Amino acid sequence: MEAFVEILVDTLKSMIEEERGLLCGVATDMEKLARLLSAIKAVLEDAEQKQFTDKAIQLWFQELNGVACEIDDVLDDYAAEASRIKYKNSGCFSLMCYPVAGNLVFRHKIGKRMKEILEKFNAIADERTKLGLSDQKRGSYFNASLETGSMVNEPKVLGRDEEKEQIVHILMKEKDRDDQNVSILPIVGVGGLGKTTLAQLVFNDERIAKHFEPKLWVWVSEDFDGKRIIKALINSIQRTTTGELELAPLQSNLQELLREKRYLIVLDDVWNENPWEWEKLKSVLECGSRGSSIVTTTRKQKVAEIMRTLETRYLSSLSDDQCWSLFRQQAFDCQEKQERLEAIGREIVKKCGGVPLAAKALGGFLRFKSEAEWNSVKCSEVWNLPEDETRILPALRLSYLNLPVELRGCFAYCAVFPKGSIIKKEEVIHLWMANGLISSNGTMEVEDVGAAAVTELHHRSLFQAVEKDVLGRARDHSFKIHDLVHDLARSVMEAKHGGTESNRTMMLDMPNDRLTVAFPIKITGTDQFCSFLPKCGSLRALIVRSPWWRAEKFTELRPAVSKLKHLRHVNLSRSDIILLPNSICDLWNLQILNLNDCDKLWSLPKGMRFLRNLRHLCLHRCRNLTHMPSGIGKLTCLRTLSMVVSGGKSGFQLSELRGLNNLREEELTIKHLERVEDKKHAEEACLTEKQSLRKLNLHWDSKRTLQRYNDQEVLEALEPCPSLQYLNISGFKGSSLFPSWISTVTEVLVWESAVDYIVGAQESTAADAAMSPSLKQLKLWNMPNLKGMLGREVQGTPGIFSQLQYLTFIDCPTLTLPLPRMPSLKKLCVVYCGPNVAWASISNLTSLQCLIIESIEGLSCFPEEMLQNLSLLESLDIGAIKDLRALPRNLACLTALKTLTVRECPKLESLRGLASLQELHIEKCYNLESLPMGTKALKSLTHLSIKGSYATALSEEVKHLHAVQVLDLRLFDNLTSLPDWFGDHLTSLRHLTLRFCPELETLPSSIQMMTTLQSLTIVGCDLLKPRCERGGEEWHKIKHIPDLMILT
Repeated sequence: MEAFVEILVDTLKSMIEEERGLLCGVATDMEKLARLLSAIKAVLEDAEQKQFTDKAIQLWFQELNGVACEIDDVLDDYAAEASRIKYKNSGCFSLMCYPVAGNLVFRHKIGKRMKEILEKFNAIADERTKLGLSDQKRGSYFNASLETGSMVNEPKVLGRDEEKEQIVHILMKEKDRDDQNVSILPIVGVGGLGKTTLAQLVFNDERIAKHFEPKLWVWVSEDFDGKRIIKALINSIQRTTTGELELAPLQSNLQELLREKRYLIVLDDVWNENPWEWEKLKSVLECGSRGSSIVTTTRKQKVAEIMRTLETRYLSSLSDDQCWSLFRQQAFDCQEKQERLEAIGREIVKKCGGVPLAAKALGGFLRFKSEAEWNSVKCSEVWNLPEDETRILPALRLSYLNLPVELRGCFAYCAVFPKGSIIKKEEVIHLWMANGLISSNGTMEVEDVGAAAVTELHHRSLFQAVEKDVLGRARDHSFKIHDLVHDLARSVMEAKHGGTESNRTMMLDMPNDRLTVAFPIKITGTDQFCSFLPKCGSLRALIVRSPWWRAEKFTELRPAVSKLKHLRHVNLSRSDIILLPNSICDLWNLQILNLNDCDKLWSLPKGMRFLRNLRHLCLHRCRNLTHMPSGIGKLTCLRTLSMVVSGGKSGFQLSELRGLNNLREEELTIKHLERVEDKKHAEEACLTEKQSLRKLNLHWDSKRTLQRYNDQEVLEALEPCPSLQYLNISGFKGSSLFPSWISTVTEVLVWESAVDYIVGAQESTAADAAMSPSLKQLKLWNMPNLKGMLGREVQGTPGIFSQLQYLTFIDCPTLTLPLPRMPSLKKLCVVYCGPNVAWASISNLTSLQCLIIESIEGLSCFPEEMLQNLSLLESLDIGAIKDLRALPRNLACLTALKTLTVRECPKLESLRGLASLQELHIEKCYNLESLPMGTKALKSLTHLSIKGSYATALSEEVKHLHAVQVLDLRLFDNLTSLPDWFGDHLTSLRHLTLRFCPELETLPSSIQMMTTLQSLTIVGCDLLKPRCERGGEEWHKIKHIPDLMILT
């Protein structure tokens, strides 16, 4: 809130200073308003802290927020009217020529609204005094009740044994290090996750007690006072209270007490981000003997980075079962009550999000409550529960109150995202921009300010990085929010606004209609859009989003969208929209238009040139976009323009790219290059000046039937900047395979070309031009005349492809030339190529780690020498080779092979020589007689997946897989049961999956003895499913398994 008010004050002052002559009578009210806002801003820090415990202040805060949003609307209206006059009067770019104040109707309307707002603000300003709000400087939000000590307060700590053992091991081996006397190990995690408890467990371990002397514990908190910490350490050693001494004698005293001793110090709950303060304290502590250690706990990643010398330990959440055990200890005083309330309790535990504080607090809160009250908690959000009794949010709220004021609104806004959702970094930054929560600061553009905010919230453990999504795909620029942190954000938003949006529901009847400013409203259909339109005059962000993967129901954006004149963000991504109304170009404040993945969209409105405030035009994967209007080049505020479509003599011209040198987008796609008339028009794009460009996609229409092609000269003229890393070319029909500037591409080259039209096609190779020797990845696709990798003119040239790491051939049926030596190649893919590939030359690729061969017609066997020299090969994937009868016999020479995948090879009869294998995946190889050499040889196998079998019983060979941890059986059409030996022999099994085995009816009794089994997934086994559900005939066999998933 404070940051939002500050932005309003700055906007008002700027408007008054720059356009005083245009405000005509309104300037005085604006000046008064700016002064009032500044006065109120001074007490917001006090109000922010007190609003959570004082209902009157909370209501005052909500009223202030509503009026502040009204001011924002007025300023928006003024800016929009100014822009409208400025850009709809050709040749005039000065507001003095067409003053807004000259419009008497508009001036009267603005003046009236300003007076009304001023009256409200006067009342709010008066109320602040009555509420006792002061302009005190920010103080500490910590109190003595939070102070920690070294004793473990819990009778039994669950779920931290492994982490404790790891830390103990690390600390005790530090005595062997020669490079430093003291090592620092940080423990990082969100509030309530158990950082202090884990540190206490380590501190009190008997091995630690024997290894370290002395052991010292200091609770640090937000106030990182080096003198106080030193005094606490001295008092702990001497067991007396130190008198008031200056810092220097205290430092000397502590060093005397610690010198030549191997000590352990725990600094609990550290918030300090000032490296200098830490270095001053650290210099005093570097007097101990080798092997001395410091353990620090913190919520902030930045603190850990400043202090650590050892790898940071990021504390993980507990499992639902571990949380249930903690909850049960606190909630139940008798067995009868547990049996009666267990089902409800397990649902409540899911609210804990793996945070032990929440599990214990909720359990204690419910201990003496009735069943009706348990049900009430089950149906409530944590942020609605009594704070004084649960203590969950107050503990987490310290992280919020410790945030810089400019980050608080950004954090609270994240409550609009559904719990558990993966949030894209770019999306949340755009929404912060749209809602005025961030702004440029003179040295940084607003997008950079947003990126810094995301980084800071991540460093403070409020955001969690997401490395992969549910499908295992990398998510480099995404994050998620822990469920309890999400509850914290919602509680803040509730306090400020009086309500928030539920996960998939539009809140259109909120008591405060200004909430449309704070929350994006999600709609799923055209009719629904029209119905809510009259209620959303202040809307900043409009997001069309389906409950599932796509917004299929939304096909049309009505012209009435222009009534939402405050819109700054429109997201129609993944919708089925075909055309945008031209009225969208009346949204003068629009900053972001996201049309990513609108694959039915074929044209943009003609008036796009009027969107002069547009910063981001997102068009990724708009595959059917065939027309763009002229004038895009006038949008000089653009930072993102992901795709352009050449319009030939009409529509968008490549020359319009020349003036767009502020683009920050690293990727640019240019479509329909066949419409470019000649080399001159292509040169006018000036791609060499696009310094941020890293990835360039150039597309010609491969289905064209023109008599003359100018592809070669156009491609030559589209020379990019030297920093280009990725080039993708498709539909190209030029006179030679590569342009002269191909050496510009330093990382990845993807080439899809109809080379029938290349002169000398029979001699086409992948090195007809001087490629960059630093090229890392090359993908050659749909090249029916490509012979191989090297042409005669460069044969033997040193350095060609010397750094290439990834090579892919797709649909190159005439590929026959031997592969050259590529000393850095890690991965080779050969897909949809002819059977006459020089397979034996693969043995030249001595650094190869992954080999994929798929969909090769007419190939019955590979030459034995193909696998020679591949001592580093770790993964081999053979798929869809219908005539393949056997793999090379010398598989045994692949001593590093860990993963083998064989798919859809119906004539394959056997696999041999796989002693080192760790993962084996077999799919639809119905003729395969047995597993490799009998499974007795597969002593290292930990993952086995078999998909597709006509067998009526599981092979006896499987019983010898004593090391297997993951077993996945799918599409066993005739399998009726698992063998009795299953549980007796597969003693290491942790995860079992049974999918689409329609005849499978029973599980072996021995599965009850599988204590290592952590998860069982049963899907599409219609006979087995009802028997395995609670109360079914098989339930007693599997009820001990922690993670059960049984689906139709």
